[in-house]
Amino acid sequence: MFHGWAQTAPSGSPSQPNQASYPISLYQQATKTESHLLNGPEYVDYRKVNRVGHQFFLQDQKAPGSVLYDGSWYHDVPMLHDLVLDELVIVSNGFLLQKLIKEKVDAFMLGRHTFVRYTAPDSASDHSMPTGFYDVLYAGNTQLLAKRIKLKTYAIEDMKEVEHYDVEDKFFVKKGDAYHQVSSGKSVYKVLEDQKKELKKYARARKLNFRKTQEAALLALVLQYDALQK
Repeated sequence: MFHGWAQTAPSGSPSQPNQASYPISLYQQATKTESHLLNGPEYVDYRKVNRVGHQFFLQDQKAPGSVLYDGSWYHDVPMLHDLVLDELVIVSNGFLLQKLIKEKVDAFMLGRHTFVRYTAPDSASDHSMPTGFYDVLYAGNTQLLAKRIKLKTYAIEDMKEVEHYDVEDKFFVKKGDAYHQVSSGKSVYKVLEDQKKELKKYARARKLNFRKTQEAALLALVLQYDALQK
């Protein structure tokens, strides 16, 4: 069951064992690492044969990533991110799919994206940012995060029921200690009101289009806001 998943050693770890015992120690550490990750429930791929798209982030093939799980980083872990269920799935033995326990995942990196897990406080309202994994688009004094979402819908096509996976991403700006959902220039100006005039001028000059390139336009405004604060 050895997969070669690399674990970042915590500070203050013991020195390397002698040469004779090192292979045994390496194997024991590898199997310990694997058993620690593989303690979640099985993941069942629920896709139907007749479908358009898939439920995963970026691609429906496993890709190597890193995960901060239960306080330790694990690298080169084959993984998938289910955006319908908001589950992080790892692949063992090349084909077995297993869900990581969400509450133990603090962050993970997949492709060029870094996701963090946010837990909403008990006092949160229905309109606040919900608990889940968020793609960190920008992490300056002000932050922009994306909740990657896919909705599963059905349609009758050529007398057959076809499953569709539609992207429904949501975006949040963190200013101070508060998170605000944003979707347009108007919603961003409301959150970043102290630079509203300058941001509007910047958006017009750059011809930002919040309908066609929503994510890029939101990111441009947040970056500009932090630049104006300097």
